Parts: sequence; C-alpha cells; structure tokens
Amino acid sequence: MSNFPFDPQSELSEDVLSRFYIDGQWVQGGSSASFSLVSPSTEVAFATARLADTGDVDRAVNAARKAFDTGPWPRMSGTERAACLRRMSEALGLRIPLLSRIWTAEVGAPVGFADMFAPTATAMLDYYAGLASTFAFEEVRSTRNGQARIIRQPVGVAALIAPWNAQLPILSYKLGAALAAGCTVVVKTPPETPFDALVVAECAHEAGLPPGVLNVIAADAAHGAYLVAKREVDKVSFTGSTATGKLIAKTCADRLARVTLELGGKSAAIVLDDAELDPTLAALAQVTMPFSGQICFAQTRILVPRSRERAFIEAYSAVIGGLEVGDPWSINTQIGPLANRRQLDRVMGYIEAGYTEGARVVTGGDRSRRFETGFFVEPTVFAGVTPHMTIAREEIFGPVVSIIAYDDIDQAIEIANDTDFGLSGTVFTSDVERGSAIARRIRTGNVSVNGLEIAPNAPFGGFKQSGIGREGGPEGLGAFLEHQAIYLPVPVTRATTE
Repeated sequence: MSNFPFDPQSELSEDVLSRFYIDGQWVQGGSSASFSLVSPSTEVAFATARLADTGDVDRAVNAARKAFDTGPWPRMSGTERAACLRRMSEALGLRIPLLSRIWTAEVGAPVGFADMFAPTATAMLDYYAGLASTFAFEEVRSTRNGQARIIRQPVGVAALIAPWNAQLPILSYKLGAALAAGCTVVVKTPPETPFDALVVAECAHEAGLPPGVLNVIAADAAHGAYLVAKREVDKVSFTGSTATGKLIAKTCADRLARVTLELGGKSAAIVLDDAELDPTLAALAQVTMPFSGQICFAQTRILVPRSRERAFIEAYSAVIGGLEVGDPWSINTQIGPLANRRQLDRVMGYIEAGYTEGARVVTGGDRSRRFETGFFVEPTVFAGVTPHMTIAREEIFGPVVSIIAYDDIDQAIEIANDTDFGLSGTVFTSDVERGSAIARRIRTGNVSVNGLEIAPNAPFGGFKQSGIGREGGPEGLGAFLEHQAIYLPVPVTRATTE
C-alpha cells in the first residue's frame, strides 16, 4: 500500500479546512467539536473536520431565511440565476481534479471511479442553468371569467443533506435544482465528508452568489435532526438510509414541510434467455459493485434463467474474481476499501448471514488478507440464493452480489418486485423492445436496458421505501417550486367616440 498521497494542508484552503460558509462569509464555528477523518486504506487519520453546534445551525438558517425573504435571489429572473449558475460551474470545473482527490481521500473511492463521476457536478449545474433560462416560471391560462396567472415560485429555505458515499455528485443534483428555482439553501455535510461542499462554496463565492443564498456546515446526526426540525426550513432534500429518511419524513410531517427523499436500494439485474453473455458480463462488472458496492443504485441481485444458471455463475464469478482489488490511489484499482470500519463490520455481518442461511459463496466471502491495513472486503458472489434470504432483501452497501435463478419471465419480474425497495434496475437482452416491455413491469424508479445510465435531464428516485419525489430533470426543479394561481378578470374595453 502506498503512502497517503493527499495533503489537506497544502491542497485545501484554510477556509475549507477550518471554517463554515454562512451569509457569504467564512466563519469560525461556535463549538470545539470535531471529527477525525481516517483513511480507508491506511487506517490513519489525515485531517480533522470542525462540527457545527446548534448556534451554527441557527446562524446558517437565519442567513438563508433573510436572503429568501429580503434578498435578490428569489426575485431574479431565471436567466439571471442561470448566469450565476454557469459562473459557479466554470469555477467548479477548475476544481474537479481536486474534488476527485478529496473523494478518494475521504471515503476511498478508486481514483478511476472518482475521475469518471466527479464531473457530474458541473454537468448538473450546467443542465439546471440551461433549464432556468428557458423554464416557464409564469404562464397565463384562460378561465370562465378572465384569466389565471400561474406563478411557479421557489419553495423557500431548503435544507440539503447528501450522503458520505457520493457527496459531490448527489449534492449537485440538489443544489443545481434548488438554486435554479430561486431557493436559498443550507447544506449539511456528514462528518465523514466535510470538504466537498465547502469547495463548492468557494466556487459560489467567486461566482457572486448573493450572501445567504448558500450556507454550508458540517454536522453530526443530532444537529442534522435539529436542522430538519427548524420551522424556518420550508423544504428538506435528503439522500441516505431508509431508516434516517423515515425519521426525517416524520419530522417534516409534523409541520407539513416539503420533503424529497432518495433512499436505499436493492436493485435487480434481469438477464433474459436471449442475452449475449460477453457484453452482459462486461456491463454487470461495472454496475453490480461500483465503488465496492457503496452506491444506492448498485445491481446487487442478478436474476438468471435456471437453464443458464450454472454457466452464468461460472462466467460471472470469474469476471468478479479477476477485478483488481487494491490501493484506491492506483488507476488500475477497480475495488478499493470500504469507507470505514463501521461499513466493514456491517458487510461482514451480511456475509455471515449468507453463510448461515444456506447460500453458497462462489468467489470471495471474507475480509481481504492481502493488505496489512485498510477496510478491504473480497468481492463476493453468492449462488443458491432464494428471494427470502437476508442478503437478497436488505441493502448491504458492500461488494456482495446474489445470483437468483428463475423459471420464466413472470417469475423473474415477481422476484424483482418482491422487495421493500424500488430505486433502480436493469434488463439484459438481445431484443431492446422486449427489454423495454419488461422494464415497464418492474416497480422501480429507473430501469436501463443493456447497461445502466443516469442522465441530468431525466428524473432519478425510487418507488416504495426507496424514497419520495425525484431529482434531476424538470421534475427535480419542480421539487423546489410552489404553484400559485392569481385570478384576474378580462380587462374591460371602454367604447370611444369621435
């Protein structure tokens, strides 16, 4: 394992390292509470994050409230807001290499993975800048007695909470849409990934975002709950675990605050009887355990025809067993460490449950012994899995995949839908139209045929316990808007005489 190649002191500004961004200024937190960031590959602390107290949360929310109630941002035109978003995107683009490195340092995302997905942030800001400049924030509809002006207004102050596994890309979904809509925001980052959003704040400051429009703090779960409960917060957008999402939903329900939740997944990849093996395997290698399986849309259940089960298991396990496991700072690494010891213990617990309930490991199945340090788990494939086993029903968030056999397509769809979740899914077939027809029957928010794609202009979100609402596309913008109807009589034309 290489020495840790990230030096926060030289690569990050003093503001990002030790301050919060509130009301257009870099400020010291009111508490001495902090969190030690530990490298997932070396298990050595490399930075310390300052954590917010209730006073910091109050200051951030009050700044956002004032900026919304009296500031210029909500009253700007969509075109004016779009210009600022584009400037933010330009500043962010210059920092993408840094943000990619932060991702690897904080949670061990392999550099190849981070380099591929970090630019999502600028893509999302650019998309919402384009949408804001053309979106119909007002329209006129004829009524029986006159007309109604339909005003799409920003919902107000929004609390944006993105998870530790993909802080930058997921935050960009929320932030792009919220700012395009005219909201003011408070971003609460998790202690494990405090720096990404603060770098975004640097970009917003350079772009001339008015004070109070964007406020960024790092805080633990208790202070996140305090933020969500504040009456001055009109909207909460949260991505994370289903358990936490339910608590947030209950808090918002008490005061009818608007809420968007993007939660867990247990997505199924359905391999049809006519799917070509080699391209299917190549695609599945990318989407079943990306970032060591710590991605909500990972296709962690593979459903295969019983007639092809043995051949598929042999071929797929060979592909997974051949993935390069190692140092996340190496460009050749495909499977890096899990983010922290908590995740390691969680994943090992699920692997043990697989053994106990009778599933058969065909590759992996243990903590990797190749490395003296680091939270490494061998890429693990279980066969002989039934739909009611724990590993087939619960989100593991690790490099663990279950192969489940089916007898006909109706049974495959039944198995795919027999889950509390409904976030993503894939269908592999040589007949795209057949794949599309099957995709319509899967109760999940996103389904891809012969691969997996997520696009800025398409909605992303889940059915059932995978969440409420959508992010991305015009649907994501709509999540930050309220609709007001103003009824007006038809103007009376006075008769004139010469």
